[in-house]
Amino acid sequence: MYATELAVKALEPTPEEERLAEDYVTILGSLSAMEQAVREGAWHRLRDEADELMSAAEEMWAGLPGADDDEGAPVQAVHVPSQADSAKIRQLIAVYAQPYALGRALYPTSLIQDAQLRRAVEEEHAEAEHTGTG
Repeated sequence: MYATELAVKALEPTPEEERLAEDYVTILGSLSAMEQAVREGAWHRLRDEADELMSAAEEMWAGLPGADDDEGAPVQAVHVPSQADSAKIRQLIAVYAQPYALGRALYPTSLIQDAQLRRAVEEEHAEAEHTGTG
C-alpha cells in the first residue's frame, strides 16, 4: 500500500508511535465491524467482533505507560514514551483508518498535514471504493 509507506517516510514515526496508531486502528476496525453486524442483525458475528475488540483493547492497554504498575498486569518492555507526538499519531491513524467507515468518520484525511500524503490516501480510498475493496 503506497500511502502507508509514504506516511512512514513523511511522518517518520517512532516504532512506539506507529504501534500505538496501528493498535488504535485495530480497535476502530473492530468497532466498524460491530456496527456492520448490528446493522445486519448478525448477532453471532457481533459476539465474535466484540471478542476481537476486547483482545485489541487489551493489547493496546498492555503497551501503554503504567500498564506494568497495575497489580497482576504483565510487565511490558515497550511503552509509549512521554515524548510521543499525538499530532503525528492522529495523522497516522487518519492514514491507516481509511478502510473503515468509523475510521473515516473520526479521522478524515483533512487531519493529514502533508499534501502529497493526503492526496495519496484519498486516491487509494477512491480506488478501493471503485474496485469494491473499501
